[in-house]
Amino acid sequence: MMASKIQLEQEKTFFTIIILLGYLSCKVICETGDCRQQEFRDRSGNCILCNQCGPGMELSKECGFGYGEDAQCVTCRPHRFKEDWGFQKCKPCLDCALVNRFQKANCSVTSDAICGDCLPGFYRKTKLVGFQDMECVPCGDPPPPYEPHCE
Repeated sequence: MMASKIQLEQEKTFFTIIILLGYLSCKVICETGDCRQQEFRDRSGNCILCNQCGPGMELSKECGFGYGEDAQCVTCRPHRFKEDWGFQKCKPCLDCALVNRFQKANCSVTSDAICGDCLPGFYRKTKLVGFQDMECVPCGDPPPPYEPHCE
């Protein structure tokens, strides 16, 4: 008799835990789970498409899967750019000095920097497939033959 009372209490506790877990998981899923990747939930509970931002702009915070109701379009942070309309974030600008090249045009909020020729003492290596690397490599000592930048 005593053993069946203990078992009954354990079953009640187990059942209560299962109900509680079910409620909590439904609360999370029901509140956000049915909004898609590019949607937030408005005050009425409807899934609304996140704002798309124009060139040079990105959302002030993440938006999607039910979150981001108050996200606004803001200008790209310094040294970042975005060329098109859309949901994507601004991308980091190319630093021509890091690839040992002259900078022909600066980065702006709507366009990336444009790199020019190799800096003195550097040359662009041609890969086996025929394309030249973005990065200029040091000429070395002795310099590679037939490389005009290294003479």
